[in-house]
Amino acid sequence: MNRRLLTWLGLLAVLSVVLAACAAPAGDAGAEESMQREIVWMARTNVVENPWEQDVAIPAFEAANPDIKVNLLIVDQPDIAVKREAMIAAGEPLHVWSPNWGGNGFASDRVRGLLHDLSPLIERDGLDTSVFIPEVLAIYENEGRQYGFPFLTTGSYTFYNMDLFDAAGVEYPPVSWDDETWTWDRALAIAQELTVNPDDPMNATYGWVEGIWPAEAITWLFDAFPWPEDAFDTGFAQSIDFTSEGAVKAFQSRHDLTYKHKVAPDAAAIEGLSALGGDFQSGKVAMKTTGGWGWWVYSPVTPDVEGGFCWGVAPLPFGAPGAPTRAVIFTDPWVITAGMEGQELEDSWTFIKYLISEDAARAYMQATNTPPTQHKLLEEWYQQFGCMDPADVKDVYQGAFTNGLESSNHLMVGFDELNSTWDNLLGVFWSDPEGDAASLLPDVEAAVGEALLRIAEEEDYSFE
Repeated sequence: MNRRLLTWLGLLAVLSVVLAACAAPAGDAGAEESMQREIVWMARTNVVENPWEQDVAIPAFEAANPDIKVNLLIVDQPDIAVKREAMIAAGEPLHVWSPNWGGNGFASDRVRGLLHDLSPLIERDGLDTSVFIPEVLAIYENEGRQYGFPFLTTGSYTFYNMDLFDAAGVEYPPVSWDDETWTWDRALAIAQELTVNPDDPMNATYGWVEGIWPAEAITWLFDAFPWPEDAFDTGFAQSIDFTSEGAVKAFQSRHDLTYKHKVAPDAAAIEGLSALGGDFQSGKVAMKTTGGWGWWVYSPVTPDVEGGFCWGVAPLPFGAPGAPTRAVIFTDPWVITAGMEGQELEDSWTFIKYLISEDAARAYMQATNTPPTQHKLLEEWYQQFGCMDPADVKDVYQGAFTNGLESSNHLMVGFDELNSTWDNLLGVFWSDPEGDAASLLPDVEAAVGEALLRIAEEEDYSFE
């Protein structure tokens, strides 16, 4: 064998040793990765929440729990219920999620047995649940079983553009929910004063966009709560009342904002405003009554950004004097899929406990501006709105909870069917300049009543 060949063989031998040595750590890392247990966390598509999930929550959890890998599954909210139910039905891994994002909501998922009872785990670990606002935690308790931990809770409010009010010299709405001068008629008068060029969408400023949801909740402002007394406790009802004097007035009053008083944009104008970043965010709407997601959806709108402005928050107005329940409350929990056991359950529970820990809850609050569900963090959250006094934020935020109830989409079984039933019938009414609530609502009431009975029958629920 010649010297050159021996030299090459020697070099190859050395290279083999070097490559083997270099490959060893990669092999070890691969082995470590293969030993990781995986949990699937389903979340909704959200430009505010997703960066927190990807860049804050998961890295922090995995650093503290290197043997658990979190697989984040992000789904558009309108599709999330179908995806979730398909995964559960197919036996695909799905560990931690929120039942109120799309679909029928918590009540339906509880009745159908999709949620794991967390009570034994809470008791075993001595978990301190006193950190939560008691009324909020209780929403996801049923017959002594705790099915979820709330991570955000909010009411419904009037969001208003302070800059437009200031420019017109109009006084801001009050922050107290007990101020009975804050009526539908007063809000309408302000909207009329602040509306400019309503027939010219390109140059219009609108006084009021009414966006209270679900659609039936507009009746609450007019002291015409449409559900039977025990409906939100059981999740079932035999009927709904859409034909009371207050209910008819509520639906007609909302309709007339657009077509009679011309202070609200029609559907085409709303679409145009959406192209500018959103109706309220466009700066062309003085007031918007809507769910409390405005606290975080509107948080990027500040005087420091181009096209930004100062905005404030007020109660929903009284449609009828002394209406006791005006605000829809929206509380979202984290839950674990029923049927988990052993290590899979322990890993899911470990992740839930991390998500509701003070540090993780604070990070979520700071990253998203969503209202927290823990006493201690609320005082910090009140400080996050530069254009409002923290004391005013506290008053208006908390007032919704003493003047509101949790949303029907969280508490009524089969909500999707109910929602589509009234939306399909009301859709024509909202777009008809001559729409007459008194003529339409008996049909809506009958159709929703039939749906309620059908849902109860499908779930084998007895009203006796």
